[in-house]
Amino acid sequence: MLGSLRMDYLMKLFSRNKVWDKPFSEKVSKRVSRLQTPEIEGWLDQSIYEIGRCLSMYQRSRDDIYLDEALNGAEALHAMVDQLRKRTPRR
Repeated sequence: MLGSLRMDYLMKLFSRNKVWDKPFSEKVSKRVSRLQTPEIEGWLDQSIYEIGRCLSMYQRSRDDIYLDEALNGAEALHAMVDQLRKRTPRR
C-alpha cells in the first residue's frame, strides 16, 4: 500500500511539472557564459552540495519545494558543465 502511494505521488510530480525540453534555460545559459572559468569551477562544488542538501531535505519532509530547488540546481550544474566543455580545447 505504501509503495503504491509513493508511486502515485511520483507520477503526479512528473506529470505536473513543465516539460524539460531544453536542458537549461537561456537565462541560465547567459548568466553562466558571463562568468570566468575559475568562478564556474567554484560554483560547481556549491551547486552539487546544494542539490544533495535539497534531496536530503526532501527525504525528511516530503515537501516538493525541495525537489523544485534540486531541479533548479541541476539545471545550473548542467549549464556550468556545458560552458566548461565549450571552453575546453578539444584534443
